Amino acid sequence: MTPHGKSRAHLSPVTRPHILALALSLGSLVVLAGSAFSASRSDVELEASILRAKPAVVLISSEVGAEVTIRCGAGPAQTVRPDPLYETGSGFIIHPDGYIATNGHVVERFYEMNEQGLAADFIKAGAAEACGPVLAMLPEGVRKERLRAIAADPANRNQVRLIKKLQVHLSTGKIYAAQVKAYSPAINPNAPPGGKVVSGGGKGEVEQSGKDVAILKIEASNLPTVRLGPNSTGLQLGGQIFIIGYPGVVLNHDFLSRKSALEASVTVGRVSGFKIDITDRRVIQTDAAISWGNSGGPAFDLRGEVIGAATFISTTSEGDQAIQGFNFLIPVETVHEFARGISLTPTADSPFTQKWERAVSSYFQGDYTGAIQQVEEADRIMPGFPDLMRLRSEAQMRAEREPSFSGRRLTVGIGLGAGLGVALLALGVRTTVNRRFRRTQGRVQRISPDEIRNRLEAGAPLAVVDARHGVKFDESPVQVAGALRYDIERPSPQALQVQVAPSGEVVAYCD
Repeated sequence: MTPHGKSRAHLSPVTRPHILALALSLGSLVVLAGSAFSASRSDVELEASILRAKPAVVLISSEVGAEVTIRCGAGPAQTVRPDPLYETGSGFIIHPDGYIATNGHVVERFYEMNEQGLAADFIKAGAAEACGPVLAMLPEGVRKERLRAIAADPANRNQVRLIKKLQVHLSTGKIYAAQVKAYSPAINPNAPPGGKVVSGGGKGEVEQSGKDVAILKIEASNLPTVRLGPNSTGLQLGGQIFIIGYPGVVLNHDFLSRKSALEASVTVGRVSGFKIDITDRRVIQTDAAISWGNSGGPAFDLRGEVIGAATFISTTSEGDQAIQGFNFLIPVETVHEFARGISLTPTADSPFTQKWERAVSSYFQGDYTGAIQQVEEADRIMPGFPDLMRLRSEAQMRAEREPSFSGRRLTVGIGLGAGLGVALLALGVRTTVNRRFRRTQGRVQRISPDEIRNRLEAGAPLAVVDARHGVKFDESPVQVAGALRYDIERPSPQALQVQVAPSGEVVAYCD
């Protein structure tokens, strides 16, 4: 994080006798630097990065079912559909034309489908469903033996039609059929490393162990996208990251409505180690919580760039309980590698992503009207994302709570001459101003950022002038809602108009 200097804030009531004092104070007296907000700056950056990324994180479901025709005896055949095998994971859109990265093991059952083994399992399940009620009166041992014989009957063995589906679910509720374009299986300690790339949905020969990556394709365009970091080598121990995905414990929670099932979950943690897995490949260790269903979900740094993807967790010796705090990511370099293998260049340059990122930036800069406009433009491109609706609602509420002055107003204008005066004051003509304000003690006071926020939220007649230097202003996500922007390094010929009620106050936010 960029270090920040000390922070001071002064609040000056603006009445008729003190117009000159306000004009002079903009460049030199009223100073409010970034460190007053330093405690919350990382939280703001984190929230902004999460919002930018969330629409591009998807739920992936793999379902393998069967239609089984069974003869239980001399009677007519019955056709049943046993419960399908259903698995979920997470993924992230890396190209607006529908390319999605995830783990290989998320799509393993769908892609590597062992048809003979699955058919045998479904015949057993079909026999139990179709014939079980007829045999219910038999003793348990006899009934089981009879069901085994029905499943092994050659007349039943070839009466299975496997049905498989691989789908991608956006948080809008839209569902797309997916094809596997690139695939490498999960780590297998009993096999040599390897991985295969396939195209056109065809299945190539599959290695027994790999890099646990898959790239899927859906038929869509102008999708939201994540920004892939070029590599993960810049990560540092203790660096903060966040992971977005669809953990099964949340997705299938008994106390949660299905209405919010497609809302991705976010966990936050830090880089806690750099390890080598048993196939001699680099993985990133983190204490950010992940669980079954998070597999394939993206991990981001605070810049909002993907640095890896969740791949495996730590469990108890029985393997049925996760041990949190010791989880692992495949590095983003692996995603780039498999994208190159299918001649794909990941990009975040989509119309939706551009509009949405501007909306988030405008919101955190306090430009709520601009945020609403950008959200609506993004929503026209691809409607229905819950995060867009929430941000628009929040921006509308905050815009309505902005101070609105009625009745008599007082306008303070600063033209080119005053702007040059500000620049001179910034170079050192400060003592005169300081003496002037020492003579008016009681009318200038220190004010904390929390006090400013509380007064704005209470509807107090407060005007804020953001007079930070250009670079610090442009790079900072910490903005004051409704502030009037004025860069003292580039005084504008256009008049700076600060409108306040006679009893109102003006705060200048400087560096």
